[in-house]
Formats: sequence, C-alpha cells, structure tokens
Amino acid sequence: MNKIQLVTGIGAAALAALHTFVGTAEVADPLLASELEDQAKYINFFCWHIVTIVLWAVAAGYLWSAAVGRSTELVVFLTLMMAGIGTWGGVLLPPSVGMSYVAMPPQGWLFFPIVVLAIFGLRNEKLRANGAGA
Repeated sequence: MNKIQLVTGIGAAALAALHTFVGTAEVADPLLASELEDQAKYINFFCWHIVTIVLWAVAAGYLWSAAVGRSTELVVFLTLMMAGIGTWGGVLLPPSVGMSYVAMPPQGWLFFPIVVLAIFGLRNEKLRANGAGA
C-alpha cells in the first residue's frame, strides 16, 4: 500500500466532503434562493453537482490507487486534473474577474495540497519500483 497516496485520498475526500456538506449550505442553497434567471440558476446548480461528482471520484481514485499499489497513470491523470482546477481557481480566475487574490475565496488553493501529496506519492512509487525505497 502506498501510504502517501492513502493520505492523498483522505485529503481529497476531505475536500469533497467540505464541498458537499459546507459548500451546499454556503453556495448551492443561496444560489437556488437567488433572483437569477431560472436557466442560469439551474445550469449553475447542475455544474455544482458535476464538481461534487468529480471531487468524490478523484478521492475514490486516489484511495483505490493506494490500495492496489502501482497505478501511476491514474494518479498522474488525477493529479494533472487537480492541478488544472487549482490553477484556474486559485491563480487565473481572480485576475480574470477583476478580484484581488486576497478578496477571492480560497477554494482554488485547496487543490494544491492534494497535488503536492500526489506528487510525493508518485515519487514514492517510483522509488519502490526501482528498489530504492519502502
């Protein structure tokens, strides 16, 4: 078992739980109660659920990877996806909407600890494959 990928999976599950259980009350419920046009409101609500599914699937992927051992391709795919989402939400989005990094909610940055852990897990997998680590 790759213990670093296990911690990565737990971190990803924590992010998914934060999104699902805290974010629903803070973001999704107010969205539905808003005065937005119905089409915009329900498309955003649909997107909310897409993100929920993706976050739980990512957590499941990392946890599966930890349990079965070498699954480098899956971990690389999940990590690139998480890095892309984090880069969009934490780095590119604030200037694109005219907000300062300080004023922007931190959700984009929450992806980077998972990315870093996954990279260490991949390194650990590589060391094991080469017989240099345990």
